[in-house]
Amino acid sequence: MGYKNSSYKYGITIHIGINYSPIVQIGTYAYFYIMYERKIIPNLNCGLDLIGEVLYGKWKIRLLWFIYQGHKRPSELQRKIPDASRRVLNIQLKELEDHELVTKKIYPVVPPKVEYSLTEFGESLIPVVGALGQWGDQHEERLRRVILQRIGGE
Repeated sequence: MGYKNSSYKYGITIHIGINYSPIVQIGTYAYFYIMYERKIIPNLNCGLDLIGEVLYGKWKIRLLWFIYQGHKRPSELQRKIPDASRRVLNIQLKELEDHELVTKKIYPVVPPKVEYSLTEFGESLIPVVGALGQWGDQHEERLRRVILQRIGGE
């Protein structure tokens, strides 16, 4: 964790709430990646809060469904969800992995080959995802109408 508005040599500024971890140091330059650090601890006393915590993210439900359908390579998932950036998909796949819903297998070949698969725990979520999809299909017209009204009204 950094310190509020502390400037260091070479122009590195660290702020409270952001965790800076070095990736590589070349000469006098250090390159960092930024990871958000949570300020508020989530309420984990209710099943809905727990599921929201695990599935929060625009693409997570679709990622689970597509992995279930057999699309296991990151490039396949990117093709199935073209609106999502590779970076966002990687972050959300990592979170699904951290929540033990998917596993990542890295094959020792050149170029590296990566495949994702559902864990048994992740497979137990598929009937719920399927039920949500069916509900969406049953109410497709109404949902589309209210979403478009909301977008147009703002």
